[in-house]
Amino acid sequence: MYRRKRRGPRTLPCGTPTVIGCAEEFAPFAYTYWLLLLRNICNMLHIGKLCLLGLLTQVRTSSSLQEVRNADVASPRIAIIGGGIGGTSTAYFLKELFGDNAIIDVYESEKIGGRLATIPIAGDDYEVGGTAIHPKNQYMMDFVSKFGLQKRKSCAGSMGLFNGKEYLFRDSSWEIITLAKLILRYGWDVYRLHELTEEMLTKFNRIYTLQSEGHAYHDVASLLYAMDPKFLEMTKKSSAAWLKELGFSDLIINELVTAIAQCYYGQTPNIHAFVGSVSVAVADQNLWSVFGGNKRVAEELLKHSRASYLKRLVTSVALHSQGHFTVTSTETDTPVKRLFSEGSPTEIPEMNSSYDPRTQDYDVVVIATPLNKDKSNIKLVNFTKDFDFPGHFERIICTMVQGEVNPESLLLMPDDHIDEILVTNPGLTFNSFGKQCPASLSVNSQDYPYVWKIFSSAPLGEDQLKIFFKERNSTDVIDWLAYPHYNSDQHLGNFELVPGFYYLNAIEWAGSAIEMSIIGGKNVALLAYKYWLQDPNAAMNSLLKDEL
Repeated sequence: MYRRKRRGPRTLPCGTPTVIGCAEEFAPFAYTYWLLLLRNICNMLHIGKLCLLGLLTQVRTSSSLQEVRNADVASPRIAIIGGGIGGTSTAYFLKELFGDNAIIDVYESEKIGGRLATIPIAGDDYEVGGTAIHPKNQYMMDFVSKFGLQKRKSCAGSMGLFNGKEYLFRDSSWEIITLAKLILRYGWDVYRLHELTEEMLTKFNRIYTLQSEGHAYHDVASLLYAMDPKFLEMTKKSSAAWLKELGFSDLIINELVTAIAQCYYGQTPNIHAFVGSVSVAVADQNLWSVFGGNKRVAEELLKHSRASYLKRLVTSVALHSQGHFTVTSTETDTPVKRLFSEGSPTEIPEMNSSYDPRTQDYDVVVIATPLNKDKSNIKLVNFTKDFDFPGHFERIICTMVQGEVNPESLLLMPDDHIDEILVTNPGLTFNSFGKQCPASLSVNSQDYPYVWKIFSSAPLGEDQLKIFFKERNSTDVIDWLAYPHYNSDQHLGNFELVPGFYYLNAIEWAGSAIEMSIIGGKNVALLAYKYWLQDPNAAMNSLLKDEL
């Protein structure tokens, strides 16, 4: 009878022995040999750690692959309620995480973009919502590049600080002269404020690394703390108090900082210090916007997410005992709310049965619109706890006028040229008054009509407009509940209300800005991804590096 000749161990090129032969015949030998080999290797600490990490990696990879295969069998159905920059960026990030392995519906009863909006005036579109984008806003910079969009040429113009009686400061067309005038009035505090803002932006930018590594946070406080522990402290003090502690003078706080807060948030330096720092950062001279309007980014995000756009108004979200969610929505013959008139709390309409409600079940729901009482009628049903969304939103009236300004009404001489007026006195009838460029302004174009944007806390009457303008060819009024009313001891909410149910707009109470909403969108997308895979380490790109 032929017997296979026993062969000894063979060596691989790297010098590691291996046993080749019949598994059944040589099982005892193989077991003993590998046991001794494993013991010798594991005696070498650093190699033993690598072995362990390799094994863990293989187990985790196999587990993740198995979970993805399971997800292929039952793809998650995800609802995003709100089609602004936050909701559309969430849809886009979910598409990046899940690939095609998710069904995503975006509910938006009005136009995509939310508070990013334009209106037509004299044949061109003009921004009436979120306008300013900082050059260090990484997500917006990336989106413009990825989607083939362009930056819009900025409107060069002069600026003045106005207290209602006189101009406290006017800039110059020469940068060096403007800087000299600033230092002459505010001293070294101008430089210190610039340095403080740069330091804040450096710390703020840590969030991009953290999110690229897959870190996600269940509440706003944890997200701020991850960027820098001081950020969380800053939400517990007013901007004025924070700056005074750092040695800034009352003059720069009461004039420059107040004018910036009035312009960008319609509020005073009593806002908390973190959002105050955001507003000062947004006063950068290198701000930009998107050619065609910033809403173009939201539109492209929705398109590239491949989500379904459901032009319906959501009235309720209900929790099932099995952990699923039911979204009820309506479709109306006439808009329940108009794009450019969000109104006051008493003007939010009640729904009635004639609106033909429809329901759809989802595995994950993301609320990407404010849930405060003055902004929402969405009911949360069958949840085991009551949710509280305290605070209210600041009413900002945006009045767009095509016409000729009466310079005397603004205490200007006929030959004065000030294109942007910021106010240091919160008691004035307007927060800012500025000349606008079309959203599609080309590099060489100078041929566009005089269009002015006036921000105010209350509507401007016809008599007031007649004082401000010699003539008006058109007047458009946009009534926004624009951003939260901030205080010096800010309540910060949760992103995760219950597992699988997320509230993106909680981030607005740290700071309302385009980039902040996108960061919130990335955070809830990561939370939803980890929840669906039941793996807190999902999307953690730096896991092995951290352990090593």
